[in-house]
This record gives sequence, structure tokens and C-alpha cells, in this order.
Amino acid sequence: MKKFLFFAAVAAFTACQQQNTAEWYRAEGDRLETAARNTIVAKGFDAFVRSPGYRNSRDIWRGPAVNLYNPSRSWVEVLLAEQRGRLYIEGRVAMDFPLCSGKPGGMETPKGTFRISQKVRSDYRSNLYGSFVDAATGRIVRSGATASDSAPAGTVFRGASMPYWMRFNGAIGMHVGNVYRNEDSHGCVRVPVEACSILFEKLAVGSKVIVK
Repeated sequence: MKKFLFFAAVAAFTACQQQNTAEWYRAEGDRLETAARNTIVAKGFDAFVRSPGYRNSRDIWRGPAVNLYNPSRSWVEVLLAEQRGRLYIEGRVAMDFPLCSGKPGGMETPKGTFRISQKVRSDYRSNLYGSFVDAATGRIVRSGATASDSAPAGTVFRGASMPYWMRFNGAIGMHVGNVYRNEDSHGCVRVPVEACSILFEKLAVGSKVIVK
């Protein structure tokens, strides 16, 4: 009988201990969940723009609106001071992305409101800037050239490749290119390929481009 009571007491103690442990874990879980909920970093557009490294960031922000398709109600803002761009679809920010605009000293990207007048997905080349390549092999002989430069013997001028070309102001357009965090282009707006491909798909000839 004593042995039975001893084991019964042990079982009761163990059950009580297990219940207390379970309650503690539930309470601790609730506490941690509340703490996480109260300290979680917002991932919305406003928080992205307010982040300390926004101006120099190469990050691309995408919102739910990026899944929409309505070219007649889509436009782009080019923010020269921030060297960032924003795609709007149906009045909502769909994407915020880094860009590289025209460099100071006469090659600045002009401000104003324009419309996309031409789109070429992959085979568009600059008529003004590019390289001199060997006429026989295609090997680059001199890069950073202009079409008006004197061609070295045996070479031809080949314009720089500008995939996802979207012309919006004379010879100026948006296209894939090197995106430094300061103005460095000849006037065009260079965009990372992962963002430029989305712009190309979401915008149409006639879509608005606001440079400010």
C-alpha cells in the first residue's frame, strides 16, 4: 500500500510538473509572440523609403500592385536627386528601383513629362555611343567611343547594346545598363535588368514618364 501511494504521489507530482511546464511554455510563447509583433520591422513602401540607406541602396522594392496589368493607367517617375525610379500602376506604387541618369556638364537627363514613343526588347543599339570593333573578328579595339570619332584602321563602329529600350524624349530613353549610385550616363536612364524587364512588360507606347 505504501509503495502504491509513493508511486501515486510521484505520478501526481510529475503530472503537475508537466502541466506547469506546458503552461510555462505557452506563457513564454505568448510573450515572445507579443514581443515580436511589437518590434517587427515594417516592410511597407513608407518604411523602405525612410530607411537610412535608401539613397544609395541598390535594393528593389515591389508591392502587390506589381502583379497588376493596366498600361493605360501605369506610369514612371524618375527622381533625379535620389537616383531612384517608381513604377505606378492604377495609382499605387508597384515598384521602387535604383537608376542612373545623365551626368552633369551638359548630359543631364532633362526634367519634364514625356510619353514612351518606342519599345525594343533586345536588339536596340545606340546610334551615338559604343565601341570600335575589329571588322573581321568583332573584337573590341576601343571602347567608350562615339560614332563621330575617327575609326582605327580595320574597325567599324558598333553602338552600345541597350536591352529593354523605351524611348521617351528624343534620343533619350530607359534601358538596361550599369547603374552607379550617381549620375553617369550620356542622358539616358539606366535601370537594372530585373527592374527594367518589369517596366518593359507593364508600360506601353504612350505611357507617361515624369522626370523630376
